[in-house]
Amino acid sequence: MISSFFINVLQKQSLLVHGTSSRWYVTNDEKKPIFSCGKSDGELFFEHQKIFLNSLGIEKEALFRVDQVHGNHVYILKDSGVSVSEISQCKADAIITDIPDYPIIVLTADCVPIVIYDPIKHVVGVVHAGRKGTQKQVLTNTIGAFLREYNSNPKDLIVGMGPAIRGCCYDVDEACILPFVTKSSLYPEFICKKNKNKFFLDLPEANRLEGLKAGVLMENIYSEGPCTSCENDRWYSYRKEGKTGRLVTLAMLKARK
Repeated sequence: MISSFFINVLQKQSLLVHGTSSRWYVTNDEKKPIFSCGKSDGELFFEHQKIFLNSLGIEKEALFRVDQVHGNHVYILKDSGVSVSEISQCKADAIITDIPDYPIIVLTADCVPIVIYDPIKHVVGVVHAGRKGTQKQVLTNTIGAFLREYNSNPKDLIVGMGPAIRGCCYDVDEACILPFVTKSSLYPEFICKKNKNKFFLDLPEANRLEGLKAGVLMENIYSEGPCTSCENDRWYSYRKEGKTGRLVTLAMLKARK
């Protein structure tokens, strides 16, 4: 089984399945092999995705993911006949759907994986919010897609963030910080100056504030997930490790009866 991360507020939603994989899984003989779900893992990816799906009680073997490019485009999955390979060619950093039993995922290794659920309209989305995507307000764009495509009310949305690098570990230079300073008056709340040209950037907090600005209620946003760098024994961290694997964050709707 896989020791996945779950967001408590989303676990309470009986018609939603979600979870973020860890960097290892436990076999029947209690060994802990590495969980491989990176873009270049080939056949091993498909073998391990079955393990992950089974751990969440999902019988379907297909995972729907887009080609993540650190942007802010949102893919709308409305056609149940679309193939996995077709979606994988679409360059985007978020995917939303109202189709039950279609597991959608994003891959991360420090970037913020975000699950958005509308329990009223029964729509779900997953977001890959790295530094560049956060600068480009990928979360705001995704919330906007909920409103535009499904007539969602932002006050109904539940937003949960999985394991990501946090402000305690994510140090960047001034060039990386400037886009945030020029675009957001709230930057002092998620940026801490270390020295003349070094800053700590808290991406989960930046996205939490962005969600609030987009109309999501404070009590409906969960952003207290673990730091991938601090807890590198359990989560992949590109910043800490360099070349490494990827965490899979999945969300899937169950059919309404």
